[in-house]
Amino acid sequence: MAVGFALGKMTLLDRASVRGLSNLVIKVALPSLILVSLQREFSHDLLGDALVTLAAAAAYYLGAAALGYLAVRALGTPRRQVGALVFSLAFSNAGFVGFPVIISILGPDALFLAAVHNVLFNLLAFSVGIVIVSGTGGEKFRFPVAKLFNINVLAAIAGFILFVLSVRLPPVIRQPLELLGNTTTPLAMLVVGAILSHVPAKAVVGDWRLYAVSAVRLLALPALAGFICLAAGASPQLLGITVIVAGMPAASNTTLIAELYGGDTETASSIVFLSTLFSVVTIPLMALLLA
Repeated sequence: MAVGFALGKMTLLDRASVRGLSNLVIKVALPSLILVSLQREFSHDLLGDALVTLAAAAAYYLGAAALGYLAVRALGTPRRQVGALVFSLAFSNAGFVGFPVIISILGPDALFLAAVHNVLFNLLAFSVGIVIVSGTGGEKFRFPVAKLFNINVLAAIAGFILFVLSVRLPPVIRQPLELLGNTTTPLAMLVVGAILSHVPAKAVVGDWRLYAVSAVRLLALPALAGFICLAAGASPQLLGITVIVAGMPAASNTTLIAELYGGDTETASSIVFLSTLFSVVTIPLMALLLA
């Protein structure tokens, strides 16, 4: 991330380059990584772990949304900001930043369950999440089927089917996918750093509520998620995945959905930026605790 920030300041990674690298990560590297991570030998135990992960993911996202409403209301947030801030607390950057962090902390084997967990993100972020941001299910609401079934979700579905059927990809396909997938972490971190370098310094100074929400997003939610997982007797891998997802910065889709569905785009952009900036400190701390 630091290298990406420096390259951004030196204009070696300008906005057009960042956009291109983002598309490369989201549409090529990440789906390749997901598909390869699901190339596991079928077992009933692993299938059971996947179903437990789906249930845990559903409970996490719905619980985070409910807690988000409580936290935002407790802060006396103006009505126009509520939708964007609740969405930012309910949905983190679980794919673009979360997957590389999961690899770094838990290892590549954890990506199987992480990919399963991320299916719920796409299902809920582009359905319940839109209603949260827009505050209505009326005229402005158009269910984005294309976004729900994006390439990463399709990769997860295809990989899961191959897992259940015990189908292994031939080396001529698997090896290039592995090489592409291995670029996800460095490219994603470069992009995040470069994005931060292009945001004016004045953007970090603003509404105190944004700092409070960032603290809830990066500190309170992962701590609470970890406590609940421990109390429920979750496996170490599920505990790690849930805590990492909960501790990621606000989803980059926050701004996009706010813009498309009548939310507060300024608040959405600010909370994405601030939480991403502060995650430079909180993610390494979380890594130390989970190691």
